[in-house]
Amino acid sequence: MTIKSSLLPIAVAAFASALPQVAVADDHAYLRHDLGTRWEADTSVTAITTAEPVQAWWRTFEDPLLDSLITIGEANNYDVSMAARRIDMARAAVRQAQSAYYPQIGIDAGWTRERTSGRTASRSGSASTLSWFSGGATMSWEIDVFGKIHAQASKAKSAVKVSAAEYNGAILALDAEIATTYIGLLVNRAQLDVATEHSANQKHILDITETRYRTGLVSKLDVAQANTLYYSTIAQIPLLEASIEADYNSLAVLLGVTREELPPSIYEARALPSHYQLAGLGTPLDVLRRRPDVVAAEKSIDVAAAELGIAKKDYLPSLSISANVGTQAHAFGDLFTGPSFTYSVAPTLSWTLFDGFARRAATASARENMQIEIENYNLTVLTAIEEVRNALARYSATLKYIERTAKVVESSEEAVNLSLDQYKQGLSDFYNVVEAQLNYLTYQNSLVAARGEALTSLIDLYKALGGGF
Repeated sequence: MTIKSSLLPIAVAAFASALPQVAVADDHAYLRHDLGTRWEADTSVTAITTAEPVQAWWRTFEDPLLDSLITIGEANNYDVSMAARRIDMARAAVRQAQSAYYPQIGIDAGWTRERTSGRTASRSGSASTLSWFSGGATMSWEIDVFGKIHAQASKAKSAVKVSAAEYNGAILALDAEIATTYIGLLVNRAQLDVATEHSANQKHILDITETRYRTGLVSKLDVAQANTLYYSTIAQIPLLEASIEADYNSLAVLLGVTREELPPSIYEARALPSHYQLAGLGTPLDVLRRRPDVVAAEKSIDVAAAELGIAKKDYLPSLSISANVGTQAHAFGDLFTGPSFTYSVAPTLSWTLFDGFARRAATASARENMQIEIENYNLTVLTAIEEVRNALARYSATLKYIERTAKVVESSEEAVNLSLDQYKQGLSDFYNVVEAQLNYLTYQNSLVAARGEALTSLIDLYKALGGGF
């Protein structure tokens, strides 16, 4: 199957004029990115929607074993597990922030014995001793009149979205790494098959040269050259076998299992999936919004904006109510009589008027932190565009390379057959056979590697697009 080069280019230049927009609600400003410019305020922009989850892009390779490996990896991989736990931690932080909406209530009970000096007023006074039982309940409640607690809860909610995006990023990175390692395994096994097949053919040629040498038709040089050709090929086999073993071990780590727990079908012979995969990219906004790192960078701006809002609210007063009700009595039996009950209610409005400019410094720090997150978003978007363009260019170039290398392989195979026939007829030196065999082996390996590179470029493209087209 051949894809014409005219079908390969895919429009990505539109990224420059249609990139994601981010709303920073807590600071009442909206931000817009445009290549070649900085972020700037734009009150006409609406808030961005949540990014889509990572899609099962690897199914386009139509390889059931790869599907199984990724399913196992997503269930067992430790990096993914830690990312999921960070989401749970972020959700717990939301509940912790929201707990400030409610009053804090406690109870206490105890017995106190107190002796007072009698000599503080005069030299003739007597000491006095008191003892009593007590019990009560206390309550304190900060009323969110000025929205500080709400801002803290909003910040925590934004942090959950950041953690969720990072989790999707961990899933996407894992899926791509499993697929890349799996393709590398298939490439190494295919090159091992090539080396094994060539070594068998070269052993046959070695037998021919030895026979011709024993009959006096050729010199010992031909035998030496045939030996060199044969052993140079079989020398590659242990290295390829070691690479295959390393691929198995890498897959085991990625899947979160031991080598012995890998699916048995991983050891079965299997051809490389088709590297011809071409589809539309969709709109630039959809592409970039899908990337977990872009989503995480965007939501990090929301977190930073919430921190800035919290810093600004520190300038405002706080209103709180504290109260307690209880009982105190010398005798335990009198604790619940009317005269023993006590209570207090204390609404408090507190407002810091001067703190040595600490709040000003905290606000300035929060504002700069938000600017850092904005710059990080700019960088993330530009990096996303670069990765997509690089992956597209590499995939397009690799397809052309495969098409041309396939023709070289056909020619080199023909050269092997012709040189061997001419050698048997005494019309050509054995050096031509050796050179043709080496070229054929090299180009076959190059073709296998190029097919693997095309698949790897596709995986990189899927990853750059945030999990598929």
